[in-house]
Amino acid sequence: AAAGAVMVYGLMIHSVDSSQTLHFSIFYTPEGNDVNKKTRQQNIMRRILEEHLFQTHSGDQHNLIKSKASSGLDDADWLFRFASDSKSSAQPGIDYTEGILRLQASSLFEYPKLVVWKQVDKVVYTLVCEPLDNPLLASNFLTLFVHELNEHFRKGGGVVEEVAARPDEVLAILSFLLPGGQLLFANFNMYKHLKSQIAQVLSQKA
Repeated sequence: AAAGAVMVYGLMIHSVDSSQTLHFSIFYTPEGNDVNKKTRQQNIMRRILEEHLFQTHSGDQHNLIKSKASSGLDDADWLFRFASDSKSSAQPGIDYTEGILRLQASSLFEYPKLVVWKQVDKVVYTLVCEPLDNPLLASNFLTLFVHELNEHFRKGGGVVEEVAARPDEVLAILSFLLPGGQLLFANFNMYKHLKSQIAQVLSQKA
């Protein structure tokens, strides 16, 4: 790890149906792992749930995401194409929402937090970041992470059951895509390299 490298605050995989259902979580700071951990997680999940429901009921979120994604993301273009290919090849009518929330400092958070989340097929993938973390890198990480999890666990039952049953494999994926809680600036070649390393490590666990 580079000197003074900044870690994200934590990562959660949870249900879109309830702010009580957490499938996986890892927190990289002492505060994130303190006695208020459960309350803090439920608080984050509840906020995301409200946002998800708002987007779903305002009805126009698919067009919003398309226009947002196609505007000026040249550098991340491969990532978006790759994300939309993997989404559309899975199911044409796939359920997808995403967003960024800001959490104010409170009794649960000494400092404000930036929460970047993506919901795919009723599962929410949430990265809780520090206020100065780069939201685009966070969003890119989630796209790659969701893709890796779906690719790896699709062979089993469903992603949720597999994630809950095999957290060590989720941690193995994270050790490459989010090493020690640090956001990477990954271009396509680097991602292909990481992807092959992940495949190698996971095949040894199978």
